[in-house]
Amino acid sequence: MKKSIYTLLFIMLFAIFCPAWAKNVRFAQVTDVYYKNHSDKLVKIIEDINKTPDIDFVVFTGNNIGKPNQTNLKHFLNDVKKLHVPFYIVLGNKDVSKTNDLDKKTYMSIVKKSNILHPKSTNYTFKKNGIVFIVVDGSKELIPSVNGFYNKDTITWVDKQLTKNIKSKVIILQHFPLANKPDNDFFYTYNTLEYLQMLSKHTNVLAIISGHYDKNDEIIYNGVNHITTPKAENGCYKIIDVDITNDNTVYTLLKEVN
Repeated sequence: MKKSIYTLLFIMLFAIFCPAWAKNVRFAQVTDVYYKNHSDKLVKIIEDINKTPDIDFVVFTGNNIGKPNQTNLKHFLNDVKKLHVPFYIVLGNKDVSKTNDLDKKTYMSIVKKSNILHPKSTNYTFKKNGIVFIVVDGSKELIPSVNGFYNKDTITWVDKQLTKNIKSKVIILQHFPLANKPDNDFFYTYNTLEYLQMLSKHTNVLAIISGHYDKNDEIIYNGVNHITTPKAENGCYKIIDVDITNDNTVYTLLKEVN
């Protein structure tokens, strides 16, 4: 009896003092697919992700389709549904346009029909193994352009989510980068200063992961890792690991399919 009690006590203490038992988070980021009718690169990326062990989910960080129409979106989602893990959608500058009968509400309703568990809003949160993920929409549906726009309401919403999850570590997923510098000066995002000033009030953001610039770039700004990824249209995507056992360190691996 005493032996059983000691064994149970040892297991409990080991679980408390050995964080290796905590499960890390691993996900794939696919960005800028520019899907039109078909994409061999997307098919190969999905096949590659399905062969990768321990993937928790996949996030598509905008410009998922090359031209905003419902046909492209539905065909894109038909391929995405072949993933063996859950997926999440972020909007980019190529995804929505009211003049093409694909506004944000319609876009997300089509996504939800394809994936009943997907949130219906363009700004939303989800959790995985204690990490909070915040999806932020900076796209424009009235006058689409290469430039993003994080309006005041969106920045306020992110501020509230960070405050609400003050005891959790957070990763922000969005299409348009904040601190990374574009190679093309025409690519810029409105209200980045206001957004970055808001983030400086919080200490729980691990990383901001985006696409748009078609470059493999990682910089640290005010303690936050700002990560951009090249476009999937050229066969690139990233595997991202959050090491819960090592102070929630974020590691990235750029992959490319032929």
